[in-house]
Amino acid sequence: MDNNRVNFLLLTPYFLRGVPAVVLVCLVPLLMLAGCDFRRVIVNHPIDPQALETLNSGKSSMQDVVRALGAPDDITASPDGMVWRYRYGDAKTMRINFGWVLRVFFPVAPSMNLGRGDDAPQVLHVAMNHDGTFAQYLLQQPLEPPQFSFWPF
Repeated sequence: MDNNRVNFLLLTPYFLRGVPAVVLVCLVPLLMLAGCDFRRVIVNHPIDPQALETLNSGKSSMQDVVRALGAPDDITASPDGMVWRYRYGDAKTMRINFGWVLRVFFPVAPSMNLGRGDDAPQVLHVAMNHDGTFAQYLLQQPLEPPQFSFWPF
């Protein structure tokens, strides 16, 4: 037996010593792909600007706002009444967990995540008067829509 073959056998774990090197070379990339994760997370429905046009300042009630926009995500007190916030988010991410491959060889492996993603948050602030009528709104648009990138770096 040549010296290179002996060194290879010494470095190979015992349970893999009968497996040809070609199988190992093909198996490792497949295991790495199993540690990949593609996700798209959508939070709430997109905010409809046409629904905002139905609201009249000083005339529309809380019920009208809820009928047009739905229940708010949170309500905050303000000096002039209260502010309702509606949020919409669309996140697209890709990540690779390089520690997943080590779980084949070790009982405990660290999580080594490397990922990238884009998020397009949209927030609507609705100001309500003390008497419970609609006052005004501010719609924060995302700068750019999210783009999916296969490359995680």
